[in-house]
Amino acid sequence: MKLLTLCMLLLFGWFETTIQAETPVSRRPITIRAIEGLQFDPPRVKAEPGHKVLIRFINRDPSDQPHNLLILKPGSLADVQAASMKITSESEKRGYVPEHDAILAASKLLIADQSDEFYFTAPEEDGVYPFVCTYPGHAMVMYGAIYVGEKWGDLEKDPNVSQLAKDRLKRLSETGSEITRPFVKRLFIEEAGPAAIAVALDSDINYCWDAGNCRLRFAWKGEFLKARDNSRSNGNYQNVVAGEKFWDGNGDENTFAIKVDQSSANPEFKGYRLVAGIPEFRYLVDGLEVTEFLKATPVGLISQIKVKNAKKPIHFYAPGAVTSSKGTRQGDYITIAPKDATDFQLSYPAN
Repeated sequence: MKLLTLCMLLLFGWFETTIQAETPVSRRPITIRAIEGLQFDPPRVKAEPGHKVLIRFINRDPSDQPHNLLILKPGSLADVQAASMKITSESEKRGYVPEHDAILAASKLLIADQSDEFYFTAPEEDGVYPFVCTYPGHAMVMYGAIYVGEKWGDLEKDPNVSQLAKDRLKRLSETGSEITRPFVKRLFIEEAGPAAIAVALDSDINYCWDAGNCRLRFAWKGEFLKARDNSRSNGNYQNVVAGEKFWDGNGDENTFAIKVDQSSANPEFKGYRLVAGIPEFRYLVDGLEVTEFLKATPVGLISQIKVKNAKKPIHFYAPGAVTSSKGTRQGDYITIAPKDATDFQLSYPAN
């Protein structure tokens, strides 16, 4: 009996230690882009001490420059910048990642429009952890920082951010187009109805969802919007997409996301709730309750759709190169059987 009790205590002790040792995983990934002018966007991000976080790195530099992303120990940026200048055949094979014990994590070397994902476990120690591109000639100007458990101050005075990035963000701030992703705002957008909702996701994927006819109007990658004066309510001043559209729903104000048989009942928008900063839209159409949640992936946009109470096949408006996890395509619509309408997924490729 004593032996059994001892074994049980040892087992529970091991189990408790294992649970305590389990690294917490951050709910939100960190997306960093390489953009034109040898810059990272954003140039600084935050992470919780001891948390494992997914780093998404995307090369959106239109000048076709290769880039990588290295995360470093605090205070080591200058040393790694110097090491990046010593190019060897071995460093070339490693994607121009130098041999240095200050490097905590590194991406692959990416050409234009490529992306990479890797996990980074933020150290328990608070501090500012630099990130840098070490492709030859880039490191001295192309760098930023991950703030782990530290507060940051005024960007213009931040010594951990490159001057190029400071100048760019100052210009964006002056035009009113600086945002922190994810970002949601109702505003007037060119080529959309007056009830447009613009969403900038964690990566460089953006979309316009129209609450007037309850459907995705278009999606684009890159910068968010070219801000204009929206102080007038008549819509004469409209925002313009700043990046490159990869999907356009076209149609008009009487084109709705869902129709049942040949019915064209007007949808009724019921609002949205934020899930990790991203909106989940709710609407009613022809007696059906619908929720739609759009999120970014490395290859585009995914929409998770759930329809309650469907008794007949539904037809979801999705023209172009859109694929569905269920149903069959019929022209610009994908037809979904009632049993499958409770949960299906549409994919909008960005390339």
